[in-house]
Amino acid sequence: MYARGVLSSLVQDVRFTLRQIRRAPAFAVSAILTLGLGVGANTGIFSLVNGYLRPLPVPDADRLVVIAAEMPGDDTGFRYRFSFPALNDYRAATRAFSDVFAFDLRIAGLTARGRTTQFVFHSVTGNFFSGLGVGTLLGRTIAPGEGEHAGGEPVVVLGYQFWQRRFGGDPNVVGETVRIDGQPTRIVGIAPPGFHGLFQGGDIEGYVPFGTVNSRSLPPGRFFTDRAIRFVTMVARLEPGVTLAEAQHAVDAVAARLQREYPQDKDTTARVMPEPMARPIPMRFLSELMPVIKGSLFGLAALVLLIACMNVANLLLVRATVRQREMAMRAALGSGRARLVRLLLVESLLLAAAGTTAGLVFARWATGLFIARLNVAVDVPLNLDFHYDWRVFLYAAGLAAATGVLMGLAPGLRASRARVTALLHDGGHGGSAGSGRQRLRSGMVVAQVAGSLVLLVVAALCVRSSQKAQALDLGFDPANVLTVRLDPRQVGYDGPRAQAFYDELERRIRALPAVESYATAFSAPMGYIFDGTVAAPEGEIDPAEEPRYNVGCNPVTPQYFDVMRIPIAEGRAFTDEDGAASRRVVIVNETLARRLWPDVSPLGKRLIMPRFEGRVWEVVGVARDSKYLAVFERPLPHVYFPMRQAPTYMRVLHVRSAMPPERLGQLLQQEIAALDPDVPVADVKTLTQVVQGGVGFVLFRIGTLQAGAMGVLGLLLTIVGVYGVVSYGAAQRTREMGIRLALGAEPAVLKRLVLRQGAGLVVAGIACGLIVAAALVRALSRYFFLTGGTEAVTVALVTVLLSAIALVACYLPARRATRVDPMIALRHE
Repeated sequence: MYARGVLSSLVQDVRFTLRQIRRAPAFAVSAILTLGLGVGANTGIFSLVNGYLRPLPVPDADRLVVIAAEMPGDDTGFRYRFSFPALNDYRAATRAFSDVFAFDLRIAGLTARGRTTQFVFHSVTGNFFSGLGVGTLLGRTIAPGEGEHAGGEPVVVLGYQFWQRRFGGDPNVVGETVRIDGQPTRIVGIAPPGFHGLFQGGDIEGYVPFGTVNSRSLPPGRFFTDRAIRFVTMVARLEPGVTLAEAQHAVDAVAARLQREYPQDKDTTARVMPEPMARPIPMRFLSELMPVIKGSLFGLAALVLLIACMNVANLLLVRATVRQREMAMRAALGSGRARLVRLLLVESLLLAAAGTTAGLVFARWATGLFIARLNVAVDVPLNLDFHYDWRVFLYAAGLAAATGVLMGLAPGLRASRARVTALLHDGGHGGSAGSGRQRLRSGMVVAQVAGSLVLLVVAALCVRSSQKAQALDLGFDPANVLTVRLDPRQVGYDGPRAQAFYDELERRIRALPAVESYATAFSAPMGYIFDGTVAAPEGEIDPAEEPRYNVGCNPVTPQYFDVMRIPIAEGRAFTDEDGAASRRVVIVNETLARRLWPDVSPLGKRLIMPRFEGRVWEVVGVARDSKYLAVFERPLPHVYFPMRQAPTYMRVLHVRSAMPPERLGQLLQQEIAALDPDVPVADVKTLTQVVQGGVGFVLFRIGTLQAGAMGVLGLLLTIVGVYGVVSYGAAQRTREMGIRLALGAEPAVLKRLVLRQGAGLVVAGIACGLIVAAALVRALSRYFFLTGGTEAVTVALVTVLLSAIALVACYLPARRATRVDPMIALRHE
């Protein structure tokens, strides 16, 4: 009975509150829109993070972990993969996992029904699907053990989206034979529609056993026996009840044994991490950076929400003042204080619910706009899925409850103190209760101004950092360079035929008008394709031992350094004489030269690098350092191979020309099609576009867009709050203003009186904000490109901007107050 009575009373409160809100539509719309902006900012950030870290659509996804290799001397973090023999050792030696499987990301060409298209796929172990617990929509999966040895029938399971896009969803494709890089391969199944593979942000187009794709690029069986060939990313499923710490302990034991037994695994350790924290690849610096990024984004969004809550709380305090007589009457009729607080909390919770609904709509729109503005522009299938799921709605519901209580508690407590004596007055005239409410409102305005200043400072620093990053010396000149990615192997070319294709293509491109220089390389700097190798100075290790240093590498043609305008600091560049039959030579960058030979010239020194059919390579040049992976990277060791001595099928054409890139791109594609129309052409873009996307400047655009949006929202909400409080304070002094004007006071004096009140709040807020902003700048200096007094100038400019806008918000109600007719003001009283 008691519960039923409470529920009935609560329903009455909801109905009454809805009637009250209907009677004040301007108040309701203002509060809902304000909350919508604050909640929308938080929900938008949460939906982005949730989409990135959303569990895989597989059974018991929380039990999936990634096992990443770690080696000393690996500055790039790319040596996280294992050899196939090591994978089998981990499979057999630990009971912490119910299954251990592996994959690798590859790009090939798929020829079917008379047409060749690019094919981004996972090469996988046979137990890949069974380990994940994923079936197929049509056909069968790859069976455990299938393709884990040399030979066997080449098979492929197509991704659902690729099947729809490439084959129109034809179910008869199962059993059909296609060609992958020219090799006949039978389609045995279609993956389910919700499964996109294990590379975050990408839509994997197919799944091929390791044995199908590795036998062509390596001697038969070597992939499955050579511990120096590290191609597999290892994934495991924890046994029920096994913790991450227990799994790490088991993996440590296996790694220690392998270090003792195999020279190739000497010093190699392994780290176990939850699968979401290994996205898109299990590099330590990415997993360590993710909490910083999440904390920064949520911190800014929470500050916006707090400003919005204080704004609406100010509105509720005003309404509580207006409803003072109502509260006093209810108290006189027997309503307890808890009942009065609950009534006003119901109002704030209803407003919070409506604001959260508006915020969800706003966040959905803003997230779509944000993704569109990123413009990653890569020729690989993307799967940027940030749809709302139950986690987003649960988070929004929690925000609604928290903001409702946060906004309504203080106004509710103050309104519940109303006394019957208030019935004898027309709302009171600046009594102690009124002045207490005004102080609370003023305090919240000070906090709003301080929070807005912090948001604007962060936004301004992000903009300045982005500008400074754009001006960084990349070590090469991306202007007027067009890049195109090709891989003749995708249509079945062998090595000699591919080299002949590139030779003839070079002759044709050099003959094009306005082409200044031309070169090919395996990869473009700061693109999404990168390669590395291991290296050590001759004499430091046993000739048969695997080197410990990991360095980035790029096979290039002799003209590469001219096209990229990378200076050769010492020695020489490659020449046409550096061919397959000549001595093996390399060019190292300045960082690698300093690290391996700090006090002597590296020219003539020899490196042990078991790569590209060669093991000992002589240094003939030192190239200037440049950026290879990302704009924000520290100097990384890098080595260049001559393309003739380290040939690759996949190459990126680099063409420097003053011709408009659109026209040049058309000419290049025409020449490629004239040579072989079946060779797929990908990533036709300028080098400037390459460095602006991917892991280049796109990260700065993300930070700038996010922080800028938060700063603008905080500024808008703060200005509304300042204007509201000053305007309300001026309205409360209407009688005083009328008397002063009637007694001959100058309007300018009254204007200064009102303006002083608002200016005092702004100055106090600016002072508090500067203190917080100074500490924040110091904490964030490691993440921003700040030098000298740049940050001080930025903070000063932001402070002046916020002060000017806030003072305008104070001036408007001050001017209106001086235009009050004294007789109307006195008659009102």
